[in-house]
Amino acid sequence: MDNIVELISDYQVDEILLASRKFKRKRKIKADCLTPEYRQKMKRMAAKELTQWISSGVPESCMTHLSSLSSSLPETFELKQQADVEVINASNNPLFEQPANNHLETKTSVVRDLECTKESRFPPESCVIHQMALPISHLNEESINPSDTESSTSDAEENLDDTDCDEFDGTTVIGVADSSSLGSSNLVSFKQILRHWAASTNQKKSHLTYLLQLLKEHKPLIDFDRLPSSGKQLMFIDGRDVPRQLETLEHTAGGKSKKHPLPPVIDLDNSGRYCHFGLENALAGISPGSYFWHADLLQYAHVYKTIPECLPHCIRQKVQQLDTDAAIEDAKRLLRGENARKVNYSQTVKNVPHFEVDFTADGVQIFNNSDKAECIPICVVVHSVSETSNRSLCEPIVLKIRSPIIIGVAHCKEKPNINVFLAPLLQELMRLDPNNHDVTGRQFTVSIRCVIADWPMRSYLKRVKGHSGYWSCERCVQAGVSRVIHSKGSKKKKKKTIQFLELNAPPRIDEDFLSYCKSDDCPDEHINGLHDISPFIKLNHPMVSGFSLEPMHTFFAGCAGGRLKGIAFKQNEGKLSSLQLSQVDQRLALFKMCKPLEFDRHVRSLSKCANKYKHHETRDMVMYILIPVFSGILQDDKLENLLLLQYSMLLIGGFDSAPISHDNIKKASGVLKLYVQQLIDFGYPIRPTTHLASHLPEDASHYKCGVEALSAFVFENFYRFFRNVLASGNLPLEQIRNRLVERSKYLLPTSADGMIIHSSKQFQIELKKIEAKNSGRKIVVKFADWQGTKKIVFPDFVLTNKYPDNICLLKNGKIVVCQDIIESPPKSNVFVIVGSTFKVKENACVRPYLSSDYNTFIVSKLDGLFGEWNLNNLLCKMYTVPYKLGDYSKLPDITMPHVSNIKWFTTPIRHTLISSV
Repeated sequence: MDNIVELISDYQVDEILLASRKFKRKRKIKADCLTPEYRQKMKRMAAKELTQWISSGVPESCMTHLSSLSSSLPETFELKQQADVEVINASNNPLFEQPANNHLETKTSVVRDLECTKESRFPPESCVIHQMALPISHLNEESINPSDTESSTSDAEENLDDTDCDEFDGTTVIGVADSSSLGSSNLVSFKQILRHWAASTNQKKSHLTYLLQLLKEHKPLIDFDRLPSSGKQLMFIDGRDVPRQLETLEHTAGGKSKKHPLPPVIDLDNSGRYCHFGLENALAGISPGSYFWHADLLQYAHVYKTIPECLPHCIRQKVQQLDTDAAIEDAKRLLRGENARKVNYSQTVKNVPHFEVDFTADGVQIFNNSDKAECIPICVVVHSVSETSNRSLCEPIVLKIRSPIIIGVAHCKEKPNINVFLAPLLQELMRLDPNNHDVTGRQFTVSIRCVIADWPMRSYLKRVKGHSGYWSCERCVQAGVSRVIHSKGSKKKKKKTIQFLELNAPPRIDEDFLSYCKSDDCPDEHINGLHDISPFIKLNHPMVSGFSLEPMHTFFAGCAGGRLKGIAFKQNEGKLSSLQLSQVDQRLALFKMCKPLEFDRHVRSLSKCANKYKHHETRDMVMYILIPVFSGILQDDKLENLLLLQYSMLLIGGFDSAPISHDNIKKASGVLKLYVQQLIDFGYPIRPTTHLASHLPEDASHYKCGVEALSAFVFENFYRFFRNVLASGNLPLEQIRNRLVERSKYLLPTSADGMIIHSSKQFQIELKKIEAKNSGRKIVVKFADWQGTKKIVFPDFVLTNKYPDNICLLKNGKIVVCQDIIESPPKSNVFVIVGSTFKVKENACVRPYLSSDYNTFIVSKLDGLFGEWNLNNLLCKMYTVPYKLGDYSKLPDITMPHVSNIKWFTTPIRHTLISSV
């Protein structure tokens, strides 16, 4: 075969591949411009086809094609047209066998060259098989069957239709005419192939676990012959897979366009690029931006069972499609000649369902180089649904699960012109506005409840001064004071910061927003100017109260994070000594072993990583382990000052959508102001985020929910999608768009935990999970027993019989160390916790608040007697760490009874407590 490769020219290679239909059209790129590897690949394919022609003749269609090309190949290689199959089968003359055997010897030598190049791939026996001469009848039946030729040709054409420019996409370079003759195909097991694929492509273990779960759960029957030949064919998408875009975005750049284009990427005044998926399509469940659509649809199914009038017709249909039993019953009625179930939509005509959404936008660094352009996704989460936008007629139904929906994505080095950036979204919002009397073609209305963003993004959206401005406070009218931050012993250049020292300044109000502009009568420079007005004013959105202060960045990253950085690094902000910091780090290193399964991260070293803490680390430090980390190290007054931050979040924090009492809001406001006043007394700087945190209770009052329900935590977890989805830095917006379209087209109905909903029974189970979670009842999702470790999985936490996931709080106030989980009686799905309780419970702190009011204790002396408790007695799971150990190098055993010299700090894991109240 190597000789044939050298004999044929590039022009003859094209003729062979065109005649054999390996090419659909003549190649436009000259051979000299191709890479040597690709050029050699084409020559080997052509040589393989030519060898087949020499040995068994040229098919009639290929010979006709060669004649139309005026090819010299038949004369050069003495090619003959393939004889008629019936004639060859009818002939039994031995004279025909000798030439056939000669041809087969040539063919088998080619096969040996192709298949036995690497002896390690197959055992020697597999090569011997191909050296045997076959009867000519066997050759006719298996090698040149016309039906096989036609089907293989049509399959090749179908595969080629899915490609744009690479004719060899998915084509096997090394192969034989009939793979059924390979005796070694069963030597490689499916498990070996999975392991090989995982190792060669560096698959994550979590992705492999998910794949194995799906395979074990569904046990699919695989028809390997019908699998596509390439990943592009497997995940093929085009414009037919997405809903029609808005007319304002349908234009494309000049030049040749595809027949079915995907959503276009448009320019934003030469400052970036943008791709819009649509708000209306997303809420209707037909947009690629609906990333968690199936999980949201289960919530809508729960609403559908109670008040279907709250949902538009398009969503009701999708809910009904999930219930396959109901769809089958409708089909049976139609076959019997009966009318299908009739749904009364008269109420829908009278009252248009209304969505209330939370809007967010934030910059996401998708590359490690911060100088490169960033991605700015526009997302919303559905807060509530109602029969109508008129609150006097009905109360909205608040959704428990908040899942981001992508409306559009921009990619730019700097923030684009806001009017151009938000134009497609604003156009949809004005059309879907409840006050818009033009109801043509719309099934629901939409309004923005609040805008959730960090301070720089809020300044961009509101068109006001940033945090470095003198009049930058968004909630009160006061001029900041420029102060120099002195750092003892530091040779660095002195820094200045704007500080807001007034705690009772007059508040800003929505009605006067446009008056916060510098003029002869007013020195306030809060907004950039009347020439630069936010487009949100066109929507009549409240420009002060309508933008939440977003506690993740304002409170945890800004206020609490800044305080921890001062303790770790800054002499003028209460820096600890080196010995004290090493003690804190030693405690944190031990607490790494105490992290429950509900927490993704452990809190790293304070002295080394305080300025690198993720938002989750700062929150875990403040809300859970602040007391055991700093007790006995930080001065009492400084520790009490830090505990004021914890206390304020216990009063108004949490991700619960239930209203906060007026007393708690008032108390939290006083606590945060006291915190700021104490910092002033300590001589510490009052940074803008520290001052702004004192206004957080206003959001709890205005939105009637815990302030963490208004945080960006849910979006920050989701933004990793934009970083993980990119395969390269080329055309990032197109890559994001394509992955979202692929997900919307090929993702099967899936529950929140990733399992496919393929039956009505499973659909009902998922509904019961949501109902149980909404009602506060404990429902067991899964029970596992592996090598002595028993585990019960609930919808919101995991309880085991091993530390640190075996401590829980009962409804009677007892704290239990679970040492065994028993199913009683067996196979009844009724579980009992076996364990011991602590005899001694003390308050972890009495100032600034009594910790027992929030179920936080110092416990000791585990009882030696065992007890049994039903799961319904559980109130929540506890986060438990050692307290004031003499030696933090070793973790003590919490199950040791009657030990009085070892104490444990224990506090509820808040989200498990909230779901149970």
